[in-house]
Amino acid sequence: MATSLEMLEDKRKLQDLKDVLHRYSAPAAEALIERHEGGDIQCFACGHRCLVKPGRDGVCRVRFNDNGTLLVPYGYVGALACDPIEKKPFFHVLPGSDALTFGMLGCDYHCGYCQNWVTSQMLRDPKAVAPPRLCTPQQLVEAAIQQGAPVVASSYNEPLITSEWAVDVFREARSRGLRCAYISNGNGTPQVLDFIRPHVDAYKVDLKTFNPRTIASLAA
Repeated sequence: MATSLEMLEDKRKLQDLKDVLHRYSAPAAEALIERHEGGDIQCFACGHRCLVKPGRDGVCRVRFNDNGTLLVPYGYVGALACDPIEKKPFFHVLPGSDALTFGMLGCDYHCGYCQNWVTSQMLRDPKAVAPPRLCTPQQLVEAAIQQGAPVVASSYNEPLITSEWAVDVFREARSRGLRCAYISNGNGTPQVLDFIRPHVDAYKVDLKTFNPRTIASLAA
């Protein structure tokens, strides 16, 4: 009985969080979607290319179809820190400087060893805690300037699935003379890469895993 009650409580927590995140949303960029009959929408924010039906989420759990409109994360951060750019790691992008790094919630992967579990897997694990904090692009950029950070970076969760928010932050950052960076799993599409390219100065791919046989064949 206790286990059943715990499962119900966990389910309630996840639904409550999803309801909150749905309020912190905005319509997806037209460049990242394709509309289909019956209100279905194909999303091109990541390589899964989810066909999202009305009332359902994509594999990331944070891009969802609200009655024929794909709503996506907007207007909050789940994590925020200012630290050396070498920690990203970038070693040839303004070495010795700091980067203000922000993240949202959700990911298109669910790696069991994720070092950013509390942000990337919060909608899969009720014990992962990283409550969203409302903010604006202007507030994030002002924080970077106050901290003396010449770089603003999107990381912690998977930034590709929150590209609409990142692009708005980066537009503001570039207008203030800052550089912009992505730290990503690399599971992108031509559509999302074209969408972010004008606003991104540095892009790093985190290799999540590899097949030993593939590596051996490449080395042979």
